[in-house]
Amino acid sequence: MTALRLGRPLLLLALTLLLLAAGEVLLPGFIGPGQIANQLKIASFLGLFGLCQTVVMAAGGQGLDLSVGAIATLGGILGAALMNGSNAMTPIGAGVAIGAGLAAGCVNGVGIAVLGVPPLVTTLALSSVIDGGLIVGVSLAHPANGASPGLVAMTGRSFHGIPTVAVLWAVIAAIAIWLLSRSAWGRRLCRTGANPITARLSGTDTTRVRIVAYMMSGGIAAFGGFLLTGYVGQAFLGLGNAYVLTSIVVAAIGGVALAGGRAPYGGVACAAILMTVLVSLLTAINIGESGRQVIFGLTLLSFLMLDRYLMRARR
Repeated sequence: MTALRLGRPLLLLALTLLLLAAGEVLLPGFIGPGQIANQLKIASFLGLFGLCQTVVMAAGGQGLDLSVGAIATLGGILGAALMNGSNAMTPIGAGVAIGAGLAAGCVNGVGIAVLGVPPLVTTLALSSVIDGGLIVGVSLAHPANGASPGLVAMTGRSFHGIPTVAVLWAVIAAIAIWLLSRSAWGRRLCRTGANPITARLSGTDTTRVRIVAYMMSGGIAAFGGFLLTGYVGQAFLGLGNAYVLTSIVVAAIGGVALAGGRAPYGGVACAAILMTVLVSLLTAINIGESGRQVIFGLTLLSFLMLDRYLMRARR
């Protein structure tokens, strides 16, 4: 099992290096310091949203969070409205954004774990409520949508050549890996996803575990949207929508079990980097949107088939 857990990240990193080498051959300068730093920034955001899916998928019940895009947009718009261009209000804006994400995630968790509504239905419904009501209401009440200079500087700054956002993501990733694979709560999460009946018989409150999982997803998504506001300079409708499907793809490629019970975030982080480099290369060589979608689909299908093969090999 340990070899398999280590093998997925190593495979993804090896494929990333191959893509970087191919990019440098086709487009000299593709692996220049500036280009690498920009790809790390983009991968950091994708990795954060991939963490949202990792947690809820690990909780089982065919869990997927289709509301991460809407929650990210809500977090960005709330944060921007409270910051209103003021550095002093930036921590408050971040706190309120995360609080709103936790509340939205709690609604998802209660609907799924307590009321028994399927995750796809619950999260899609909440996404519609947020997009169609809350975000519009906040935008009308507080039209300011610009990030503070401090947040813009932080998301654009580098630390010894490494983007600050990537450093922050690395810290969050280290905490997430420990939480999901080493902590008692992480073990309860994976037991809940693998076999909720057995988990309940062993004393795990599976309802609470799943609610907390969706709350974590909401809080992380809102924080990601808040950081995105600094990265692009302002909040706007649809800010986080591009990350809904891509976050699911990197979670699946990273080795998270669609049926639940497995949360290898190290692999998901490597998948976020791989997919960012792949998108960058395809864009640089002028592959059209239809061609990119075909390649993404084939990539996802290949890794799902690999998972199926590994499952049969372990039996």
